[in-house]
Amino acid sequence: MRNRPLSGTSAAPVVTSPSTDLKRRRFLFSLGAGGAAAAATAAMPGAGVAQVATTDSDDTGSGYRETQHVRDYYRTAKL
Repeated sequence: MRNRPLSGTSAAPVVTSPSTDLKRRRFLFSLGAGGAAAAATAAMPGAGVAQVATTDSDDTGSGYRETQHVRDYYRTAKL
C-alpha cells in the first residue's frame, strides 16, 4: 500500500538500497528461525521440567493450610 501525499500531487515511491533489503530479509529470517527453534524446544518431551530436590516433608512450609478462615470462606461460598 502506497502512502499518498495530502496535497494531491503524486510522489515517487520510496526506493530502498539493496543492502537495506538484504538486512531486512536477514532480520526477518532470523526472527522466523528463532521462533521455529523456540517452538521445537518447547515441543521436546521433558523440556521445561524443573527437577526440585525434595527434603524432609515438614508442615512448616508455606503451602496450603486449611485454617478456620479458609473453612469460613468455603462455607460462605457454597451455592
